Amino acid sequence: MKFLIFSTAAFALAFINCPAKASAAELDDIMSLASDAFRAEDWDALNTHLDAAQELRAYSLYLWRNRILARVMAGREDEALALAETAARRGLVLNLSGHEAFDILTALPAYSPIAARMESNAAPIGQARIERQDEQTALLPEALAYDKQQNIFVGSVRTGAILKFEGKKAPKLFTTATGGVFDIEPRGKTLWAVVNNQLAFESADPEAPFASVMAFHSKTGVIKREIRVAEENALLGDLEVAKDGTIYATDSTTPRIFRMEPKGQTLDVYVEDSRFANLQGIALDEKNDRLFVADYLTGLFVIDTNTGAVHELNNTADAHLGGTDGLYLYEGDLIGIQNGTSPRRIVYIGLNDDASSITSFISMQQSLEEWNEPTHGVVVDDEFRYIATSNWPSYDENWNVREGAELQPLRIMTLPLKQ
Repeated sequence: MKFLIFSTAAFALAFINCPAKASAAELDDIMSLASDAFRAEDWDALNTHLDAAQELRAYSLYLWRNRILARVMAGREDEALALAETAARRGLVLNLSGHEAFDILTALPAYSPIAARMESNAAPIGQARIERQDEQTALLPEALAYDKQQNIFVGSVRTGAILKFEGKKAPKLFTTATGGVFDIEPRGKTLWAVVNNQLAFESADPEAPFASVMAFHSKTGVIKREIRVAEENALLGDLEVAKDGTIYATDSTTPRIFRMEPKGQTLDVYVEDSRFANLQGIALDEKNDRLFVADYLTGLFVIDTNTGAVHELNNTADAHLGGTDGLYLYEGDLIGIQNGTSPRRIVYIGLNDDASSITSFISMQQSLEEWNEPTHGVVVDDEFRYIATSNWPSYDENWNVREGAELQPLRIMTLPLKQ
């Protein structure tokens, strides 16, 4: 995620960085007013509008950082310190440099303990345990799954390839999708995948983008069928498959959740909510008829799969819930991969009995040297196994490898959950 200094360009970019459907117009209006206030040097109005924007995007660190800046520009240093302290208390690191107002803030004696805490927050946590490694570097791997025989499947966003690891053997090409593979899940005789011919996919077609769910034979890799999203502006990012064959998939571009009934032929819009902004991972709790969903900018939600009702999880743990990509159910709690935060981390999210509130939040691993942006994983018994080297940060906006960037080999790591 990018942290932007205030400028007219920064406000224009804010509209891009905060996509949403129902509340987008309201947010755009607020940010336009904030831009006007910035140009007029009306710092009180600027703070008012940024606070209103943060109400809509509670976990946008872009807004959080710029609210700190705006507080200093208004001469409200105590409030700026309080915002910075909250970020530090939540285990985050903010880049508070690049503007003279930040220089004023960081020179205050009261900022020293905040700086010390952020420095501590940046330190690695946990032990690196490599489960499998392969020297391929050009996959941009995003999807990971294990079948009942403990065969490993890895999906590539860059090439559309799905690799299969059998035992200790080197991986083999299992099949190739029609677009980049963002998530996969085996269910019975089928390996399901969400696929997009967009973004970093090497054969992306900007003139005819599509998002689809594909079904492959779990033994042969033969394509059984492909169901494309009929609606425009879709990018499917995560997938869950219920035991009865019901498909759930998140749309990150137009924030909504699609569902396909067992043996269905179409992906239908299942849930839309004005609080959604940038949907990412989902975790299905079939026992309790719940579907958990992570939003990069607005936090964590739970959906009643019987009624479709959406409830925001109460953040009683006072944690930073944004920037969560992969989301997984484990013994009634959640595991999250936060790659939209600094530091990047894998967190344990404890829930209360009725899954309405977050009661605990623990960083189990973070900032490991072996990582290059973890993305998706899977719970296997009492271990969490995940892709540690997606290599997303090594690519530029045109999907070329950044100058000086190093692509890491495919690395699957494991994290014991009984500790």
